[in-house]
Amino acid sequence: MYPKKEEHQIIIKIAEDENLINLNLCAKEFIDLIDDFKINFIKKKYFILTAYNYELLVGILIAEAKVRKINSFDKILPKVRFYLLYVNPIFRGEQIGKKLLENYLEIQKINGIAAVYIKLPQKYKKGIDFLKKANFSQTEKKNNKIKLEFNLWNDYGIKDYNIIDKSLKDIFE
Repeated sequence: MYPKKEEHQIIIKIAEDENLINLNLCAKEFIDLIDDFKINFIKKKYFILTAYNYELLVGILIAEAKVRKINSFDKILPKVRFYLLYVNPIFRGEQIGKKLLENYLEIQKINGIAAVYIKLPQKYKKGIDFLKKANFSQTEKKNNKIKLEFNLWNDYGIKDYNIIDKSLKDIFE
């Protein structure tokens, strides 16, 4: 039996020792939609955030662990894909999905990632609406799929403005 709603104590953390069985118990039907999930999970190719209520896994976010190699101008900025954001239906309405997503975006920003994206079936309106509320923008529509992207950089990754200021001073003096 689950604790009463007011007794829920949700903890968001990066997955460390989670096993495939726990992830499947939480969201098997959705995990099965990720190509080669089991193989890539074993090879540690995923970054996984978890949401626990005490000892019970109630939500997960599954994403790429590393940035893909640059192979075109479009892919010059470091982007990562996330595949799945799932919250147990009993725990929905408690902002767990929002907390998982916010934590994930903050971690990616700290790691210097420029953008995060996801591809969803066009008919998955609930997920698309959720991500659009979180300021994801549609960037592509192809083969009954929609690509949504969230830009983490609004400064093109420039972290030290003194370099620019000094260069501009040299030009105009």
